[in-house]
Amino acid sequence: MKKVSVIVPAYNKAELTVKTVESILSQDYQNIEIIVVNDGSTDDTEKKLQVFRDRIKYHKKDNGGACSARNFGISVAEGEYIALIDCDDVYYPNKISKSVQLLDSHPEFGFMHTAAKLIDDSDNIVGYHSYPNSQVKGQISHRLVLDNFINNPTVVIRKECFDKVGLFDESIFMPADWDMWIRLSEEFKAGYIDEPLSAYRITSNYTITHLELNLKEELYVLNKAFERGKIKSTKNLLKKSYAQMYYRMGKLYGVIGDVNKSNHYFQKAIINNKNNLKIVLYFFLSLTSPNFLGKHLKKRYYQL
Repeated sequence: MKKVSVIVPAYNKAELTVKTVESILSQDYQNIEIIVVNDGSTDDTEKKLQVFRDRIKYHKKDNGGACSARNFGISVAEGEYIALIDCDDVYYPNKISKSVQLLDSHPEFGFMHTAAKLIDDSDNIVGYHSYPNSQVKGQISHRLVLDNFINNPTVVIRKECFDKVGLFDESIFMPADWDMWIRLSEEFKAGYIDEPLSAYRITSNYTITHLELNLKEELYVLNKAFERGKIKSTKNLLKKSYAQMYYRMGKLYGVIGDVNKSNHYFQKAIINNKNNLKIVLYFFLSLTSPNFLGKHLKKRYYQL
């Protein structure tokens, strides 16, 4: 039975971190190493976790961000498989066993992910994460540059893969997971289980209040990906990738009611891909019916 190291970067979410750890301890798979990396929390995270002291490996470090904490956890992990989960997300009891079963039976997969349930602060299910793109197995790098369809707490990776692709890029924050998935998919095939084995918690969204920084970091991720030259890309794929990025930005600005910037980014999306009818429609609505579009986007965004 292969050992699985579950990495939990923890920062100022003491009560939710307890729920996360409890969900890992409730797995029906036995050979699990739980590594909690307290990334300089100023709340009572350390005190709350003392009840688990004999069942987890606890580390505390100066605050350096989630990527720094994940990288530390990976560096000390003893497992052949690395599972990632943030300190407010939850595993269902068969998450690890089904993930290991898939990777054990498919040595061609370097990593895998699954569908997920979306939950609120009270653990109510508010949606599901399972899209056509995410259900594709095998070589997915050309799909991933168009959109990050992999949900973070669903991923399990062969530890040896990090030797080839490196650790998380600590210079970025919001799309750091997307950057990692792209790098993994350039070198390894991906497995997928279309069953929600994890729950991703929808809480206060940092991205929606830092949109320009998010755009800057997404541009950085895409530029890195295409500069590496490992994706079987064409000029068309490059332009489609930028179009999808600007399309996402247009929708996010629509959510917060900034009509001018929403229109601006939809226009930039069209410049890069004028054949995408959905982008054209959203651009048209941003000009003719911005209030209607705003309400539509808000409803979709807050009912993820």
